[in-house]
Amino acid sequence: MIKLSKIRWKNFLSYGNTFTEFDLMKYDTTLITGSNGAGKSTFLDAITFVLFGKSFRGVSISQLVNSVNEKECLVEIEFSIGRDDYMIRRGLKPKEFEIFKNDNIILQEATVRDYQKILEDQILKMSYKAFCQVVILGSSNYIPFMQLSASDRRSVVEDLLDINVFSVMNILLKGRLQSAKERIKDYGGKIEVLKDKIETKKSYIERIKKKSSDSVEDYKDEVQTNQNQIATLHEEIKTLQHKVESLFDTVKDKDDVPKRLLKMEGLEKQLTNKIKTIEKSVKFYEENDTCPSCKQDIEEHHKESMFNDKATERKEVEDGISDLTQNINNISERMTEINSILFDIDKIEFEIKENQIKINSSLQYINKMQKNIEEILNESNEVDSENNLLQQLIGEGIKITKDKKEHIEDAHYYEIASVLLKDSGIKSKIIRQYLPAMNRLINNYMKEMDFFCQFDLDENFNETIKSRHRDEFSYHSFSEGERLRIDLSLLLAWREVARLKNSVNCNLLILDEVFDSSLDSVGTEEFLNILQGMGNKANIFVISHKEGMTDKFDNHIEFEKNNNFSRMIRK
Repeated sequence: MIKLSKIRWKNFLSYGNTFTEFDLMKYDTTLITGSNGAGKSTFLDAITFVLFGKSFRGVSISQLVNSVNEKECLVEIEFSIGRDDYMIRRGLKPKEFEIFKNDNIILQEATVRDYQKILEDQILKMSYKAFCQVVILGSSNYIPFMQLSASDRRSVVEDLLDINVFSVMNILLKGRLQSAKERIKDYGGKIEVLKDKIETKKSYIERIKKKSSDSVEDYKDEVQTNQNQIATLHEEIKTLQHKVESLFDTVKDKDDVPKRLLKMEGLEKQLTNKIKTIEKSVKFYEENDTCPSCKQDIEEHHKESMFNDKATERKEVEDGISDLTQNINNISERMTEINSILFDIDKIEFEIKENQIKINSSLQYINKMQKNIEEILNESNEVDSENNLLQQLIGEGIKITKDKKEHIEDAHYYEIASVLLKDSGIKSKIIRQYLPAMNRLINNYMKEMDFFCQFDLDENFNETIKSRHRDEFSYHSFSEGERLRIDLSLLLAWREVARLKNSVNCNLLILDEVFDSSLDSVGTEEFLNILQGMGNKANIFVISHKEGMTDKFDNHIEFEKNNNFSRMIRK
């Protein structure tokens, strides 16, 4: 857990040349008040600037320097992670960026950008987006989770679940895979060179050997052995080819299945739209007693007839959807089965290629042996030394061949691991495992705020919201106040997930003018009760204009502006 303890700033926005300091851990709850422009939200900009080098409210970096003093803008923050204490100092005019760990500076040997990456990836272990989703809920330039893009939603959840490491691993694996392939190619060249050297050496030894029938017979035996091996390999290849053919017979529908699935999904969508059309028609008769075209009254028996007809039609469409859903599930299962069989075929074909390589190697060897049979020489005085050299070459060849085989195996495992580490692999599996718990947390917090809807996120983080009557809504269907309840529920749920996973967990919870916007009195009271029930799980800061909340907080800080400079007044 990241425990932010103190923050101080000077010559930052509307603040002057004297440090303004916040003790972030002294109280469980703190209310921050002040008139518009007094500088109370500067607290947020200071935190995001010192940690991430950017303003929370979207103020440009150059505009963060106090416009009166125009220099020596500086923000410092202190925090701890486990047993380690950190301090970050970031400034403008002059530009500063320093990170201290246990009072020792972490050397800036890289660029500022790389230094920031070290801070986010190795120390904070959270991005700006993740920080905003679990620490801050604001009204200015804040993008709630449900308004983020699909990729940004996924990035936030991956930070929460601490599974971004798989993306890093995948990048590393790709590098290792490329390196392994290059080494395999290099080893292949070396093996070919060694093969030529070995064959040359063998030929020379045989030329200087005493010509004898025994030597000739030995070469013939080697030729026969390799021919036998070739015959065996041909039989193995034939067997493997039959197996491939049999497997292909089982997946003759591999091209047809995806088309069927696409067609079924299209039909399902059409039927879903049909239900919407039916509902629209029913709603028309429910809401109208007079025909808008002819201005005549619509008789009740006609309405009742239409309602019955539409109910029957809806039942038929829903039954069709149910049948389609079952068909889609069956086709999806068949696609999984086909992919598994195709994977087995690939492995067998790879084995066939390996056997063919062995056959080619044996054929080459046979050709060389047959030539050697014809070139046996009588010289023998250099045989021993040449044999030693030959054994050295063979030993080198065995070692290189072994190394090549190991790199081929490594490349194979890297390829398998890379598939698993893709977004559609292990990360999606982990997300699917945690989704039910996430949804339970979100719905529990919504219930605590008296918002009784069933809210569910799918693995692509698209929402499904159903009322008590099973009516479906989207996030944008709700009023501003209702959306705020959803945003608050998501914020609290993400914090709980972060706490349980010990990932992007932080002791701060900052609410910027949340109670001043669209949250009604009931919603305000319910959310205050939730905050009070958090106990010592967080140091909560609430920035607000709302009256009558002072007694709800342990601490009250007011900001005011005098002579164009902001200052903090402790209550």
